[in-house]
Amino acid sequence: MPQSPLCIITPNPALDRILIAPELRLGTVQRVSETWVAAGGKGLNVARAAQAIGSQAVVCAPLGGLTGQQVAWLAAQEGLPIHAVAISGETRVCTLIVDPAGETVTVLNEIGPELSTGDWHALTERVLATAAGLNLICGSLPPGLPPDVLAELVQALHAEGRHALVDTSGPALAAAVTAKPAVVKVNGEELGALLGQRITSVAAAQQAVTELYHYGIKVVVVTLGAQGAVGINAGGGVIAIPPQIAVRNPIGCGDSFFAGLASALSNGQSLAEALRFATACAVADAQTLAPGQIDDATVNKLTKHVSISYW
Repeated sequence: MPQSPLCIITPNPALDRILIAPELRLGTVQRVSETWVAAGGKGLNVARAAQAIGSQAVVCAPLGGLTGQQVAWLAAQEGLPIHAVAISGETRVCTLIVDPAGETVTVLNEIGPELSTGDWHALTERVLATAAGLNLICGSLPPGLPPDVLAELVQALHAEGRHALVDTSGPALAAAVTAKPAVVKVNGEELGALLGQRITSVAAAQQAVTELYHYGIKVVVVTLGAQGAVGINAGGGVIAIPPQIAVRNPIGCGDSFFAGLASALSNGQSLAEALRFATACAVADAQTLAPGQIDDATVNKLTKHVSISYW
């Protein structure tokens, strides 16, 4: 894949609120010790991580209401380029409650506003008007849209000679796969739901990515948390194992992984080196509070501790 900017397609963006609540107890009144608010949703997290590791990226997203305005403002404050499509609904809020004492993270994701067919067409036109070779489809579809719209978007990108990289789940993933995107990156639970399997081990992941690769996907990658990542392309299969670390917040690790994977592939790196770099990005993210808040120096240091093997 040629080096190019990344177009990050975010159908269901959000305002992210992370609350630090030590010794969280449900049903009581508590004060939080720390709060972090940012433009969020998977695509914004991917863009944040991509920017941190030196990749050019632009986000295409539908935004609406006062919350949408705040997301756009927060993205601008971070220097994250965003091409917004105005919608009538109110952009959703996602709340993450981190209890460092109990080592738990509770995630409360709002569903998001409904998108009309017209809203989706406007978003698609904005994507196709954005010059980029690699196009990352990130996260869930909002209510009101049939899953087939993702397959149509992948096909439209293919028609222009552009690569589609997909990280979604459920019916949206199943629909996107029918259009054979260049890259599918999912976690074990998401791939298991797609294939009707239980994927909790490296061996199960190897079998699953092989099945999807033979369906016609050029690069298939599945992440397994602390067990690492398993990938396959025309050159064969690769396993990347991360070093053991103390995890502060695991939410967003997959987004940083996706940013690292896309960045490495856009730079012409092999699948092995791309998985090594992507895994280092995920490990760096796990040690931070906020999704995507990684730094290049830490990532480069961690790459030396990612183990690579072939199968």
